[in-house]
Amino acid sequence: MVIPLVLQPIVILLIAAGLTPLISILGEKIKFEKLRDLFAILAFALALYALTLLYFKIENYGAQSFILDNYLPIKGGVEIYADFLSLFVAFIFCGLGFLVSIYSVKYMEVDTGLDRYYTLLLILVAGMIGVAFSGDFFNLYVFWEMMCIASYTLVSFRKYRWEPVEAGFKYLVMSTLGSLIALYGISLLYGLTGTVNFKMMKEALSSTTNLQIPFYIVIAAIIAGFGVTASIVPFHSWLPDAHPAAPSSISAMLSGVVIKTGVYVLARSLFTLFNPVNFNYGLTLMIFGILTITVANFMALMQKDIKRLLAYSSVVNIGYIITGIGIGSYILFEYYNSKPLAALSAAAFAITGALFHLFNHAVGKGMLFLCSGCFTHEAATRDITSLEGIGRKMAWTGGSFSIGLLTLAGVPPFSGFWSKLFIILAAFSFPENNFMNTIGIIVVLNSIFAAVYYLWLLQRIMIKTPKVKASEASLFMVGPIIVLAVICVLIGLMPSLIIVLAEKAAKAMLGGW
Repeated sequence: MVIPLVLQPIVILLIAAGLTPLISILGEKIKFEKLRDLFAILAFALALYALTLLYFKIENYGAQSFILDNYLPIKGGVEIYADFLSLFVAFIFCGLGFLVSIYSVKYMEVDTGLDRYYTLLLILVAGMIGVAFSGDFFNLYVFWEMMCIASYTLVSFRKYRWEPVEAGFKYLVMSTLGSLIALYGISLLYGLTGTVNFKMMKEALSSTTNLQIPFYIVIAAIIAGFGVTASIVPFHSWLPDAHPAAPSSISAMLSGVVIKTGVYVLARSLFTLFNPVNFNYGLTLMIFGILTITVANFMALMQKDIKRLLAYSSVVNIGYIITGIGIGSYILFEYYNSKPLAALSAAAFAITGALFHLFNHAVGKGMLFLCSGCFTHEAATRDITSLEGIGRKMAWTGGSFSIGLLTLAGVPPFSGFWSKLFIILAAFSFPENNFMNTIGIIVVLNSIFAAVYYLWLLQRIMIKTPKVKASEASLFMVGPIIVLAVICVLIGLMPSLIIVLAEKAAKAMLGGW
């Protein structure tokens, strides 16, 4: 049986997850325990290769779909669907997973139960790609729970300490409540349409015009439910606890890609099922986005733990992404009927900026958490005061950490500057709209505010006199960090490399299924 190309990345990762415990036993038998680590790295590499082949197939033949309509009694079947939007985020998920697996070879070697660690890491990424490739809510929810269960367990992986157990339990409770809220919204949609397939659901909803109140209840459930995992304020409180407690490799995954999965599902569901021309959820998204940026910025300023500061910074950047998506949908609602071409162009620009920032934050923040892992691995502390000057002792890690901070601060010529600029310019695309102008001004002020504590952290880590003895970490740990740092610089100098892909993804989001 030939596995369809659209299924191959998920299948590769799930088969590898199933085989990892056996490979671990084999490695122990032949006295080569790193065989397990290398196997996980190879699985991620093969999944990336499959995604690359899928990209070229979509480029040549359009979106790819595979329907399991003969196996489950669900109207429309269970559909695996991939277009440029789902492929854009899948590359980010799998790419960071690949680098984290390399980083983990040395970072996690002091831990036991690494067969379970790599199994969970593979399942986590398979779940995220499955969410991105879901063409129906049944499929999406199954992969969503797969992702969530793996991430809960990885947060509390070091279960011999109380902090990870407490953080994992808090994450479990909050995320489960969010999932149940989202499931309630899905059940309402199923009751209204009789299907869970996105295409059929969209057709059924488009023919119904007198159910505005139930529709807005569903929209609220989707935003609140998936907003918990996306860490939108006020649903964000699990994240600052989970990051310090989890291994730094898992912190990089949580901040770099797991919370982005929540953003993806939220945006994909709303844009697919509820045409932003007819529903004004863009206003709600902008308000949530601005609230998220502002609250998290003030909280970040008060942190003494380097991983808690970076965690609040992740919430801030989710706010930028949500604001960009909100601006795009608000523009379509306000201006599409009067200025269709201008509205569509401005909305595409805003969403391109949001997706570009999603990429930049995944790369930049993933790198910062991996760097913090190197620092804490050497210094055995997360306290910023105790880590002063450690970047001078660890030149490669410290230099990469500096690039990551400057990227997220939006300092040119690093990549974060361009995505923030896109979102800000989109907010000012209709100068006569005072509300959007106000949103743009608030984003600018928050960007300046965030740059202050990024530069403050840079000064403490890189300029202060060193307080601890430290040496550069292993090549397995530093190598992935340098790769991410190079990406930040390269995309900053040649942003068109990602803008082209982000534009294709934005058009896929606006064009529906």
